[in-house]
Formats: sequence, C-alpha cells, structure tokens
Amino acid sequence: MSGQAKQRGLATLFMALTLLALASLVLLAGSRQLVLAHANAQNQQRYHQALNYAEEGLLAGQSALSQGLPLPSSTHYQLKMTDLGANRLRLESIGVYDGHQVRVQRIFMQGADEDPPRSALTIVGDLNLSGAIKMISDKPVDMTVDGAVTLDGSVDNIDTLQSTGDIIVRGNQTINTLHSNGNLELSNGRYQTVKAMGKLTLTGSAMVEQLARVNGNADFLNSPGGQTAVKQAQVKGNVLINTGGAPLGALETEGKVDIQQFGGMASLKALGDLTIQGWGAPISGAIAGRLGYNTNNRDISIQVDPKLQLKLQPVPPLQVTRPRIDAYDFRHEAHYRFEYDDKGRVLVTVRQIHGIPDGSYRLGIATDSQQPNHLCRELDASGRCLAGNPSYLICKGYDPNTSDCFAGSAPGRWKINGTTMAPGVLWFDGDLEIGSGVYHNTFIATGNIVTSGQHVSYAVNYAGQIGICRNSDFPNSYPLDYCPGGIFKGRPIGHAVLLAGGYRNGKFRGGNITLGASTQAYGNVWAGNMLISGGSTTIHGYISAARQSNDAGLRHNWGGSTTIDLSSLPDSFKPGVDPGQGSNNGAKKTLTALPYSWMDSGVGS
Repeated sequence: MSGQAKQRGLATLFMALTLLALASLVLLAGSRQLVLAHANAQNQQRYHQALNYAEEGLLAGQSALSQGLPLPSSTHYQLKMTDLGANRLRLESIGVYDGHQVRVQRIFMQGADEDPPRSALTIVGDLNLSGAIKMISDKPVDMTVDGAVTLDGSVDNIDTLQSTGDIIVRGNQTINTLHSNGNLELSNGRYQTVKAMGKLTLTGSAMVEQLARVNGNADFLNSPGGQTAVKQAQVKGNVLINTGGAPLGALETEGKVDIQQFGGMASLKALGDLTIQGWGAPISGAIAGRLGYNTNNRDISIQVDPKLQLKLQPVPPLQVTRPRIDAYDFRHEAHYRFEYDDKGRVLVTVRQIHGIPDGSYRLGIATDSQQPNHLCRELDASGRCLAGNPSYLICKGYDPNTSDCFAGSAPGRWKINGTTMAPGVLWFDGDLEIGSGVYHNTFIATGNIVTSGQHVSYAVNYAGQIGICRNSDFPNSYPLDYCPGGIFKGRPIGHAVLLAGGYRNGKFRGGNITLGASTQAYGNVWAGNMLISGGSTTIHGYISAARQSNDAGLRHNWGGSTTIDLSSLPDSFKPGVDPGQGSNNGAKKTLTALPYSWMDSGVGS
C-alpha cells in the first residue's frame, strides 16, 4: 500500500473515531438532561404538594381562629400565630412533604367578638307552653326543643323554632321559621318558612308567606282572610287543598294533588294525578299523572307530560347536641364553696379572694362587732370566732346585727336570706333556696335551686367591673382571677347566673330551677333537669333545661309569662357561651385578610 493510501486510511479512521466520540458526548449530555429533568420534576412535585399542605393549614387555622378555637395540628402542616397589635395578627403555615417545606403567611385584621350561634332557649324533653314567652333582642334568636312542642300560648320575636318531634301551634305567634323532624300542625300565626320531615297541616288563619318544604303529605286547609294561604310549597308526598277562597302560589309535588276548593293557584308541577272538584279556579301548570277537572272552565290550563321530572330536595333532619350540665365540673372554680363536714358543721372553702387567704373556714359571729355571717378559722362553743383571729364578712342580712343569712340551712339544704353577698362564684353542695336581695354572684348547686320574693341576681360576667371588682358593699373582697390588676376579666362559668344539678357516682341528681314570680335574673339560667317559672319572670340571658334525669314522663309545662331580654347587654357578658367552654369564652371573631401575603420554599427545596 502506498503512503498516500495509508494516510487516507488513517484520516478516515480518525474521522470515524471523532464522530463516535461526538456521538457519545451527545448521548451522555442527553442522559444527563433527562436525569436533571427528572430531578426537577420530582422537586416540582414535592414543592407543589408542600404548598398545597401549607395552604390547607392556612385555611384550617383561619377557621379555628374565627371560631375562637385553638390552632389545629397536623402531620401535613405546622401553624404559628403572632399578635401584631392594633387588632392585627399573623398566621404562618409551613407545609411539609417528603422533606420539602413551603412557608406561607397571611395577616388578618381582627374584628369584634361575635356570639357563637346557639339557641336562646334550649329545651330537652316535650314542651307544653300555655303562657307567653317574649324575646327582646336586637338580633334574631332561636329556640330549640329536643322533643315535641305544643304552643297554646304565644312566642314573640323568636326567629326560628326547631324541634326533633312534632310541633303543634294553636296560639298566635310571630316566628319566622319552623323546623320539625316530625309533623307540623299550624292553626294560627304567620310564618316565613316551615320545614317538616313528616306531614304538614295548615288550618284556621295560619299562613306561610314564603316557603313550605315537606317530606311527607301536606294538607292546606287554612283560609287566612282571602290572603295567599301558601306562597310556595315543595312537597314530596300528596297534597290536599281546601282553602276556601284563599289562593295559593307555586306548588311542586312528587305526589298527587286533590283540590276541593281554593281561590286559584299561580303554578303547579306534580308527578301524580290531579283532581279538581267542582268548578275550580284559575290554575296553570303540568302534571305527569292523570287529570280530572271540569273541562268547561277555561281558566284551568294543565298539560299532561308523562316525562315531567322534579328534583325536590328533602328536608334534612335536625341534629341537636344536648347540653351537659354538671355542677361538679365547676367545684374548683368557686370562690366560696359551701359544704357540711362529717360532724354536721358548715365548711366554707375560699379561693382567690382579695384580703382572704385561701383555705377552709367556719361560718360564725365576729368577735369584735358581734355580727353574724362572718368567716373565721375556728369557732368557740357559742359559734363565735375565736378572739385574736381575723374574720371576714361574706353576707349582709336584713339587720346587720342580728340577721343570719343562712338561718334554716341544714346538710344538703341551703337557705339564703339577706340583702347581698360578697361577689364571686358560689357553689353549694345540695339544694339552694335564695330569697329577696340583690346579688352579684354566679350561683351553682348540685341539687335544685329555688328563688323567691323580690330576688335580683347578676351573673359575675354580667356584673362586670362595677359589680365585682368595685362592689360598694364589699370593696375589699373581690375575686382575684376575675379582677387581675383591678381590671375585670370574665371567665366562661361567669356567664351563668343559676346552674343546678350534678352527676354523683354516675347518676344525675337535682337540676330543677324554680323561679319566683318577681325574679330578675341577669345571666344564663342552666337547669340540668327542669325549669319552672312562676310567671312575670325576666331573664337577661339564655335558658337551658336539659332533663338529664332521663325521666321520659317529665314535660316542661310553662303557664306563666317569661321575658328573655337580650337588649343592652354589657360587653363582659356573652350569652351564647356555654359554661364549660375554654378561657377564650368560645367567642367568634371576624377575621378580614389583608391583601398581601408571601411564601418561601424554605429548607429542603
């Protein structure tokens, strides 16, 4: 082979090797790009999932803060809240996924407290109301009965009455909405909306001015003076109409319709048969079943459409959470706890009162003034405080020198007769009877509570700064936990003015609250069992009667007049708060998100 041929061969070989090397580099670069792209895709997926968790946590935290609840915890996110002052707070949420973290935050402007939604009257068991309940409030309030309701009396200014049983109304009412898990029978009153899981029967002058929704059958037999008997009705069962000359609005039903007499109807849709007796009145609409009417009446225009469809939403069942009322839950929150020891002697345990050391005391006569109603560590044989030891006045009798506020008390049965007591939460082991006087106290008894005479009592939170921290009768004996630094700060149990009944060895005892005819109660009234009102009673708060004795034969029979006045409430009193809620008082707050936020991928990105 010549030299030139060898050179050409080597050149060709060199070129081939070069091309192979370049191809290998291209393949290597491509594989590296694929690896990088895959890694980036994984990082992107981790980032987005962590971001989703962070935003999920932000929403959960906002919901909790708006309801006055603690921040939730989760393996998907971590939450932190910082008070920025001036009613602003910062909520941070760190989303975590596969080692990757994303941090988001939002700043909120915090509005005023709002009462959590709860019924102004919560009754467990059947209610027979022959008297009158009057609501005075600048906001709509509800009434919930876990049982059947019969109203022969009147309920004034209730927005919604809801019941797990039947509702029968005979008296004249001003109620916007009725909701029953059973049947509704209305013979009087005007209502905006009525909802029944069972049957609806309207008679007399009852009117539904907006909407009637019924899962069962509906009988419209009412004739409200020529006005529209029902503006709109959605009925899943059959409908019977005999309203005389009263017209109806729009009717939709999945059942059949039998019209005996009426003043006309705006529109009709029915999946069953339609029967119009007699001459009939103007009506138009469509049905899927058979049609029977006087064909000579040209004001009747009904189309038969076998394919007609209706999708009426059923009335959902009312879910009621029963309150749990137990005086023993608040035994250690009392400022003065009244009990009898095993020798039949009065024992008063004091907690967190300015000027009185914590501990156990006897009730007796002061050594210096010789006045009753004093606390001291030990008594002599005559019931007087031992000389040389301090004593503390806790109650003022009608006659400061002679009147024993607790005269007539015995183990398990307490009586208070005086003009006033030292402010704070009072807890009694047994039944409690409170006579005339003006009190700035939350009264708690493990048994029953009875008020009589000209009785006026203010719950601790209702009394607030003036009644508790600056009480003119007891200026130096105020609750330290409600008056830190001399400034009033309420606690949940302080919303109750009367609370009765408790569980002992798993069995509920007591729980009846009987209000005298002239009682003025400023605060929530919580009866663990039954509430009995003598009439002409005013309660400036919410009412609960929980029937925790589980005696199914007990019925709430209210024959007197009771006024619930929720107007002009002090800022320290939140009637919708249950006594057992946390220190945030269960209050809801309005949260307005400010229009800026930031996010940071954080570590692990």
